[in-house]
Amino acid sequence: MRDKDLHAQTLGIKSPWQVSSVELALSEREVTVQVEQEAGAKQCCSTCGQISHRAMAHANAAGGTWIPASATILVADAPRVKCEEHGVVTVPVSWAEPCYGFTAMFEALVIDWLKEASISAVSRLMGLSWNAIDGIMQRAVKRGLARRKEISPTRIGVDKMVFKKRHDYAAVLSDQDAGTVLHVGSDRKKATFKAWYESLTKEQREAIESVSMDMWPAFINATLKSLPRAEEKIAFDKFHAAKHFGEAVDKVGCQEHKALKAMRTLKAASMAGSTTRRT
Repeated sequence: MRDKDLHAQTLGIKSPWQVSSVELALSEREVTVQVEQEAGAKQCCSTCGQISHRAMAHANAAGGTWIPASATILVADAPRVKCEEHGVVTVPVSWAEPCYGFTAMFEALVIDWLKEASISAVSRLMGLSWNAIDGIMQRAVKRGLARRKEISPTRIGVDKMVFKKRHDYAAVLSDQDAGTVLHVGSDRKKATFKAWYESLTKEQREAIESVSMDMWPAFINATLKSLPRAEEKIAFDKFHAAKHFGEAVDKVGCQEHKALKAMRTLKAASMAGSTTRRT
């Protein structure tokens, strides 16, 4: 396979774009890929997708990706078109989102690494700032939410997530059937959880059959206020139920031990007094 075809497939470059040249700079550990449009390519508005007349100006559509031990720089002149509805805009490119300097393939690689390590670790690995890696993650989340179908959960779960050395909490709501996260609250307060319930339609709230949770009062009260027949739908998780049961057994055991110890002390004192009187 030729270098041009290899880089076109690796970088996700599709028609009407094509790789025109590939330059390797070993001393700088960089590969520069020049991309241009095919002759006679039709120009489309990046907002509505309608075919529009080409404007005279061009916009640089550089992007970057990452290959072990080297950086790949993609350079192209993206035409601007004049759309009747949206005015002068830059045509869309197949390898990257507009206004961002990373190719789609590079962002996919970063997301794969973020599944295995923290933002700081991926930042050091890729040689990018923390904000750049976080921006890639935020865009991936936005794309995922845009593709997600309307939710209609029947069995949901809510749990607390602790971070920043156990000083901050977040509430995570999930669909137990689909195994997906529905919402991440900024805290574990009743108002936050109740606001999520209120974002659902009446039909969606009525369709919820069970809510699994620990015994945190805010979760219980928000559910009782928001769901019909909520007292029949709340299910406490086994871990916390067993924990409270164990603590109750320990407490009763301590009380009985103290009572038994006091009884033995009283009995010993009584027996000692009786012996003294006989003597």
